Amino acid sequence: MHAHQGGNDDGAGRTAPESGARDHSAVRLLVRRHAESEWNAQARIQGDNTAPPLTEAGAAEAARWAAGLPDDAAGPRTIWSSDAVRAHATAGAAARRFGLPVVSTALLGEAGAGVLEGLTHAEAAARFPAHHRVWTARGDLDAIPGAEPGDRLQARVVAFLAAATGPGGADLYGTSQLVVTHAAFLRCLVNTAHLRPRSTPVAVAHDDVHRLDDPWRALSPGRLGPTWRPAVHRVDTADGTGYVVKVLPGLGTGGGLRRYRDLQRTVCAATGTPPLLAATARADGSAVTVRPFVPGAALGHRLGPDTEWELLRFYDDFNARLATVTVTGPVMGLRSLGDRVDRALRGPDDEAVRQLRALAADSRLDALFHERTHITDFDLHRDNTLRTDGGRLVRIDLDSLCPGPRLWGRACALVGASALYPGGPGDPADRPHVRLLGGGSDHARELRHLVRARLLLGLRFFLALPGGGEGYAALYRAALTELTALDRSGQSDQPDRFDRLDRFHQLDQQKGGHAR
Repeated sequence: MHAHQGGNDDGAGRTAPESGARDHSAVRLLVRRHAESEWNAQARIQGDNTAPPLTEAGAAEAARWAAGLPDDAAGPRTIWSSDAVRAHATAGAAARRFGLPVVSTALLGEAGAGVLEGLTHAEAAARFPAHHRVWTARGDLDAIPGAEPGDRLQARVVAFLAAATGPGGADLYGTSQLVVTHAAFLRCLVNTAHLRPRSTPVAVAHDDVHRLDDPWRALSPGRLGPTWRPAVHRVDTADGTGYVVKVLPGLGTGGGLRRYRDLQRTVCAATGTPPLLAATARADGSAVTVRPFVPGAALGHRLGPDTEWELLRFYDDFNARLATVTVTGPVMGLRSLGDRVDRALRGPDDEAVRQLRALAADSRLDALFHERTHITDFDLHRDNTLRTDGGRLVRIDLDSLCPGPRLWGRACALVGASALYPGGPGDPADRPHVRLLGGGSDHARELRHLVRARLLLGLRFFLALPGGGEGYAALYRAALTELTALDRSGQSDQPDRFDRLDRFHQLDQQKGGHAR
């Protein structure tokens, strides 16, 4: 419900490293490059081409390496490989040695070589001399058309380290793991784990092996946001690049991660939200996601009307940009407003659920909740919005996209811009939700019902939270009380299609129903 770039941030863009060993056990990685492939023997640039197999010499070297691995209690529990044939075959030699499967992940793949891929070094030097010099310099490949940028390669490294060695990694994959990858990824992995610039020279011959002890702890990840949220960490690197790492429960099952990637790629580009750089599923059904860290200041809870109107315009523009995106397929996998209401009604009874049940008892209002014509961010609020050093407002994630009816986006925008929060300096009558939710028109009343549903769902979340939610619950109760006052101000002699529900909520508030 609330920001992933708050919590431990000290106000200067830094976060405190996690203290203690909660949810973490040290993991040791033994990492090597794949054995010699046919394209290696031909001096041909492979990039992220997965097809070239090992040479006979390469297969023999992999077998010798596997035979020399220690066979004791500290042996590997998981053997990782990229999805390339050359890496999988190398890892397979160790897998046969220990009777384990090979766990393949595209995270471990080689950096894409763009226009150089498939060319021999001689051909690349003749056709693209400048680009070939970039490739042979063993640094970032950003200058090569079609190649993978350095930040994205490093994001894959961070995602792998979080998934395999971060919180819960030892339980899922063991405290000793083997990793077979590729030259550029290996260089970036070793340097990132040792807090060195990612292009620092590293031994990456086919038989070079590197040991990394507790690499997740070595990164000094800082926990972001409150502890009741899914785990979110900030990882800073020696390259001056920061990443936000999330562990999202349940996203790695049933095709959810594929839909998530497709949706994020589309909507991040349309809305200017920090892009998803890397994502991977874990064995427990969760998924790890990595985005760039956005430096900036969190917005306060008490803002003046001018700033609240600025926020509302920003959120309205965000919704307008979302409306330009065709995301029909992925949206079908998202929980809509109606889905969220139904789920709440199936849960334990409390003050929020009682009011939601009263709303849904009206068939016309229930039908409104179950419309899926427009999409917005359920968490479209100031706690998930930053102001950058240049003064620009930016949303910091899109992990709560939620379809709903036509006015659903405006309702969430009003909640996030002003309705949820206490007023700051200035005339309360000038606040956006006061101006826009009052009155007796059908538009205003429908908007009030959607705002009420959003507030009740938020209240229900914090009431169900085991400890730590009392302050937020009070925030939602106060917003609902103010909304009831706006209901009264919107009464007219001509009842609209939701008038009966307005009267119910006013009676319920008078009886203390919302705070029981």
